[in-house]
Amino acid sequence: MDDLNDKPEAQPKRTPERELIELYPNCFNLKKPRPLKVGIRQDLLAAGHASKLVNSVMYGYCQRIAYLKAMRIGTARIDLQGQPAGEVTEAAAIIARDELALLRPVKSSKPKPSKAPKPPKEPTPVLTTDAPLTAENIVSGRLELTLKFNELPKPVVVKAGMKIGIQTETALVVTTLKPKAWKKLEKAQAEWPQWVASMTGKLGAQVNSNDGTIVMLEDAAVQVFEKKAKVAAVDNS
Repeated sequence: MDDLNDKPEAQPKRTPERELIELYPNCFNLKKPRPLKVGIRQDLLAAGHASKLVNSVMYGYCQRIAYLKAMRIGTARIDLQGQPAGEVTEAAAIIARDELALLRPVKSSKPKPSKAPKPPKEPTPVLTTDAPLTAENIVSGRLELTLKFNELPKPVVVKAGMKIGIQTETALVVTTLKPKAWKKLEKAQAEWPQWVASMTGKLGAQVNSNDGTIVMLEDAAVQVFEKKAKVAAVDNS
């Protein structure tokens, strides 16, 4: 969504996404975004907006650097009318921080070795802004989803293992963990004051319900990391 990135355009294009955003000026603010209510996607669908358009707006808006920076612990979330609707949890703030780190990787402090000047390049040809893909441009792949959370969910015991749910900004992710993976989470909860779990799996079926989108995560693998408190510097002066 070109009109939702962090680089302002001199003359913004009139797109369906921008028109939807302008319908709710107390909710959406491209310059100073505020955290949105959990489940606001369902509110937009209930208002009669098309699912594809809502998904495009939510993804483009919530993945902006300014929005991720606004996702701080305890910050009030707002609904479509700009009214308070919950607060940003620690888990949500951690996820936003990690996504922000991916968008803006930390630069190395080591000086780069000087390079010999390169010969002048030929002018780059002007390319079209969009072009169709053909069969020769496409290869096979596997779509995976990675989630991060730091709270031990209450599982539902099923035949295949422990069924859990993780509520994200845009969807409820449901998966069934094998006993070995579940024990990793129990061990972290018992032994570490603070921890973060990273769960990766194959993206499965997606279902729209009255409470929002439900995404099934298949063959989930779990890694758990201890979060150690930062040690304050000692002033010996």
